Amino acid sequence: MPRRKPVENVCVTLFAPRFSPGFLRVGVASTNLIATGNPQAPVFDMTLSSSFADNYFRLFDLPQQFAVDPARLGERYRQLQGELHPDRHAHGSDLEQRMAVQYSALVNEAYATLRRPLSRALYLLQLAGMSAEEVAAQQVDGSFLITQMELREKLETVPTLVDPDEVLEHLVAEISADLEGEQEQFARAHAAGDIGAAASACVRMQYLDKLLQETEQLESDLMD
Repeated sequence: MPRRKPVENVCVTLFAPRFSPGFLRVGVASTNLIATGNPQAPVFDMTLSSSFADNYFRLFDLPQQFAVDPARLGERYRQLQGELHPDRHAHGSDLEQRMAVQYSALVNEAYATLRRPLSRALYLLQLAGMSAEEVAAQQVDGSFLITQMELREKLETVPTLVDPDEVLEHLVAEISADLEGEQEQFARAHAAGDIGAAASACVRMQYLDKLLQETEQLESDLMD
């Protein structure tokens, strides 16, 4: 197969006229054409505009903060996906259909990120200029780590108990309360612009979120 060569000095800005004004306001795609040797079947390499892709909060018309309104998030998600449904673009050009697929994937990713507190916190830190490596490098207080070890030891003994339900219920409640406390600390630190403190709270959220998932998984396994 011959190597594809970029068409020189060709750049198309597409305004997607089939999308509603509410969708158009989100962003515009810049499209680079790549020659295939077959003018009837061009291949499109699409780069989504920064106004659409670079800030999920803007995409969902939400304030850039930790607390979100789940109902508003879900409503905006359904609105965007309604605009991008394949049936709406079945008679559009190949380019429009490809754009709809890419935008739909981005909307799904944005929704999944903002829906969960932990991924939302990590994303806010990313917007603040902190990489995942920098977040992971945050120091964790020794007393917090000791508490995590104690909780994990309790969790490991659960399968050996004659009646583990009460212990599991207590563990879930304790870990959930600790996690909510760290989420509140993150929200306060982020709102105050203290990104370092927010990152530290986020790391503790990661520990607790993982432990809570393991506890809930064990609870599910014991019920089977």
